[in-house]
Amino acid sequence: MRVEPRIKAITMLLQISHPLLASVAWGQAAPTTTPASAEAPVSGTPRRFGISVTDLYLGMEAEYGQRRVRSSSGQGRDYLHENRDFRLYELVGTGLAGHIYDPNLLDYRATLEFGLSQTRFTEEVDGVSREESRSDGFLHEYDVSVDILKTKPVSFSVYARRSDDRLPRRFLPSLHEIGTSAGVSSLIMAGPTTTELGLEWSDVKRRGNRDRLDDEELEVSRFYLDHTWAISENQKLRIQYDHDREESNYQGSPYDYDTRRDEFRVTHELAFGAAGQHRLDALLRYSNEDGDLARDEVEFLPRLTLAHSDKLRTVYRYSLYRLQQDALDITQHKFDVEALYRPREDLRVTLDGFGLYEAAEDDVDTVEYGGGFDVNYVRSTSSGELTINLASAFERTEVHGDAGRRYVRSEGHALGGSRPVYLRERGIVPGSILAHNERRTRYYVPGIDYLAIDLGGRTRVERIPTGRIAEDEVVYFDYQYIIPAEASLNEFRNSFLIEHAFNFGLTPYYALESRCEDVNAGEATPWQRQNSHRHRLGTRFDRDRWSVGAEYELFDDSIEPYDAFHLTGRTAIIRTADHSLDLAGELSRYWFEGGWDRRRVWWLDLDLKDHFRINQMLALKNGLGYRWEDDTVDGTTHGVDLECGVQYVRGALTIELTLEYDLLAIAENRDGGFGVYLNVRRNLTHLLPRQEGMP
Repeated sequence: MRVEPRIKAITMLLQISHPLLASVAWGQAAPTTTPASAEAPVSGTPRRFGISVTDLYLGMEAEYGQRRVRSSSGQGRDYLHENRDFRLYELVGTGLAGHIYDPNLLDYRATLEFGLSQTRFTEEVDGVSREESRSDGFLHEYDVSVDILKTKPVSFSVYARRSDDRLPRRFLPSLHEIGTSAGVSSLIMAGPTTTELGLEWSDVKRRGNRDRLDDEELEVSRFYLDHTWAISENQKLRIQYDHDREESNYQGSPYDYDTRRDEFRVTHELAFGAAGQHRLDALLRYSNEDGDLARDEVEFLPRLTLAHSDKLRTVYRYSLYRLQQDALDITQHKFDVEALYRPREDLRVTLDGFGLYEAAEDDVDTVEYGGGFDVNYVRSTSSGELTINLASAFERTEVHGDAGRRYVRSEGHALGGSRPVYLRERGIVPGSILAHNERRTRYYVPGIDYLAIDLGGRTRVERIPTGRIAEDEVVYFDYQYIIPAEASLNEFRNSFLIEHAFNFGLTPYYALESRCEDVNAGEATPWQRQNSHRHRLGTRFDRDRWSVGAEYELFDDSIEPYDAFHLTGRTAIIRTADHSLDLAGELSRYWFEGGWDRRRVWWLDLDLKDHFRINQMLALKNGLGYRWEDDTVDGTTHGVDLECGVQYVRGALTIELTLEYDLLAIAENRDGGFGVYLNVRRNLTHLLPRQEGMP
């Protein structure tokens, strides 16, 4: 690689940002005379155009990654995929700030990073190899923002940003996340009203080095209007409108989404009473989606909260919800009332009741009603603190008419670990499950991100370790399920918790979660009685620098019962101002006692974190994650995630080196790789001329 042409190219870039710096940066003598353009303005003369260089640095980023995927088809033939990725960036960065005519008229700030890049990618799949090389110049990252008329009743803001970050993944190689966004907004303040409107665009690309199988892209364009009217001190009205266009794709599959959404929201809040202790608020929302997720939603939700005293508060809610999607047309009315009574500081009692009517189709009606109570008691004792919680609820569901479908939206579950996760309803329509994150900005792909398995009329969902769902991430599910004709269901739910936290750190506890069903349905319906009782008996011992816990779990379920034993612990092995070493882990043993899945499972998860500052210039940051799962049905899983980093800072020079090793072995399949990431930065701010007003 020839160095001289690259030095000349970077010198030219330095001359663009500041003509005096290129020669100084590379050891040449700076001019002894100051150009007239650099002279300070005459005192008392306003500067019509202000610009200053607030930051300047040279940088180099290099990375090398190698990944090997080996899988077995079970027919004596192995699949081998190996690739190597090398990237080198030579960068110069600068920070700019200034104004036009007056800082209150137009004020701007910018961070620019540009330079040269070289990339080389080689790939070999079952003996067939290919190679790609590329070299070019580019604007690597930027962050530009402009404020216009920022002290006036009508102000404007404009921004444009681009970032390139490394996205670590546990047990899998890191990805590159390239985010680009731009937008313009206006804030209008007139008396008691505040209005904000704007236009935004963002594009997020995630890139791996495995033949684009890890790649995904999400592009969102949005126009929004947000108007707030403070009618009085106790009354406020807010109107919001959003128009979104979302396009996403996942390169590892033919799955992609193209959705256009218009949403209109009106929120009204009113406080009344002698001291404004009562509240009446209402929400009206209308949403129209076209494209791959075409549907219309209408929601009206008024709520009345009455504070009768310091001890008693009641809440009354009514909700109207209507959904139209394909052939599905649902109208739902629900009314519920809740009373919260706190006779004293250590006791809280909650009572609630509800009634629901839903018309899912022309000839199918569903009626639900029920109620329950929740009692929570927390009392300080001479030896610690006692907590008791008791809750009970009853719910009756009646279906009138022929068999039809009901719709569930945004049912949340945390995916991860070996404990099975089931969707709540039975008789789920195959192919109707749609998994997404909370804001619906990312949709997950069945067979790549998660698995949905039907077991005895219930659906179990599992996270796929190589997919995009992080460990223990909460995933939300939309789905349809079949309801039987002329059927009724009585459901009784009970829960109980008692624990005592002793002053010396010991906390024994017992918890019960119980559900019993009474079903009256025809033989041709998918409903069956499903009861479950989950007992948890355990103890925790907490100290300042360590804690341990042990729990025995008995899950008596009609589909997949099991017994389990869990050991958890954490410890701060070293805790000083310059060095911290922390270890956390979990060991679990499961005995699945028949039903639909008879198996034995060992589960071990360890996480070690080390931060060590050797001296003022040198610091280390290391981490090790290990996962072992031994399943008598699915086989053995090993996961290793090792990251070692060193940072060296001396004066204006910063060097960061990170080494990464990842391994995920599931049964006969192995996915492993390592990466090296080097970041060198030389700050040149001391070469900048002193700005007016700076010390």
